[in-house]
Amino acid sequence: MLVIVVMGIAAALVSSLSATKLQAIRQEISAAALSQARDALIGRAASDAGLPGSLPCPDTDNDGSAQLLSGNVCPSYIGRLPWRTLKLPDLRDGNGERLWYALSPNFRDDDSARPLNSNTKGELAIYRADGTSLLTEAGYSAVAVIFSPGSPLGSQSRSTVAEQNSASNYLDIANSRNNASASGPFITGTNSENFNDQLIFIATKNLMPLIEQRVAAEVKNALSSYFANSGCNCYPWADTVDQWLDYDSNVGLNRGWLPNNASPVAWSGSFRPPQWFFDNEWYKLIYYSVARDYTDDPGDCDSCDDDTLSVDGIAGTHALFFLPGTPLGALIRTPNTLSEYLEDSENNDNNDDLYITPTSSAGDRDRIYRLP
Repeated sequence: MLVIVVMGIAAALVSSLSATKLQAIRQEISAAALSQARDALIGRAASDAGLPGSLPCPDTDNDGSAQLLSGNVCPSYIGRLPWRTLKLPDLRDGNGERLWYALSPNFRDDDSARPLNSNTKGELAIYRADGTSLLTEAGYSAVAVIFSPGSPLGSQSRSTVAEQNSASNYLDIANSRNNASASGPFITGTNSENFNDQLIFIATKNLMPLIEQRVAAEVKNALSSYFANSGCNCYPWADTVDQWLDYDSNVGLNRGWLPNNASPVAWSGSFRPPQWFFDNEWYKLIYYSVARDYTDDPGDCDSCDDDTLSVDGIAGTHALFFLPGTPLGALIRTPNTLSEYLEDSENNDNNDDLYITPTSSAGDRDRIYRLP
């Protein structure tokens, strides 16, 4: 009798360990799928031809493709991950389910979402398991959330096509937070008999560094071509950092915002950034400086401090510009306060042409780009 009891206990223990191990494996598979999906969305946003930073609408009919816009909005801002649109394999979580996806409306792939740039913040909040403390930091709400739904719980049913296209049959509720709600707020938590969603999210600070690299390449190419091909053998004048902004070049001003309307020669042809650059108002975020010797009229440069610009104590830079990264926390930037864009005081236009490489090590920090 004792042997039978011991064998029963051992069998139950092995079964329990096996179930625990199986659950861990499923969660690992889900985590890998979520990470792959997140990387694909970020890559898609960075490479979009007309609206860099934008993301596709969710898939609401489970065919793997993003839904087409209805007018200028997505038919729904929650649905399955559009894996075909993202050129992914048919990603599944550890329970064999396709991933779900929620999108912040202001990051939809439509011109009506413009301007979309580093000042654009996600609108999706995510709570920790307690339902009261935020997982998304203040000012860093999510641009997109990707879910692994796990196996069905409670009254969830996934038999019919209609049931399979309903988020409530896949995504769970905990502490009054409903992951099936298109606009959130969403919630994360530990696996239980009432909750088995896993999620990963994208914040603006995860997305914008790649977008800014693309913007920087376009600006650098345009400025280099401007100097070589505009006929003036110069870089354009800057616009003043103040509250009366028109973003036009001010003759005689060598540092300020990159102009929307350039002088002495207008942006044109090979020395004009792409149209999406202007449509999304990236010029409003780019602090720019040109050295006296590389202006249209060195003798007319009232603001110039030296013949060349100095970076980290080394002279010789012809022109430079900064991209600011995302705003810190809940900050809403104003166009006449340069310190809200560039964190180092040495780069905050101290009436000189002296600059430093930004000292922050954050992934979404401001960055300097030099010409040539």
